[in-house]
Amino acid sequence: MKLQDITKKTDAELQTLITESRAQLAKAVIDSRTKEVKDTKQQGRLKKTIARALTVAREREITTQEAAK
Repeated sequence: MKLQDITKKTDAELQTLITESRAQLAKAVIDSRTKEVKDTKQQGRLKKTIARALTVAREREITTQEAAK
């Protein structure tokens, strides 16, 4: 998922995206270990999506903390 798409999401949608992506990543890891992989690059894409979503969530958290000061 592109960064532009992630930044347009609300905080609740971000948390949902992170949770779903982590579940998909766990399934992808299990599938790769049992040799049922069709898309070998899926794990990397999921990791990047999770990292991007976590980064956007953290940036928003820092922004709200600075605004409260």
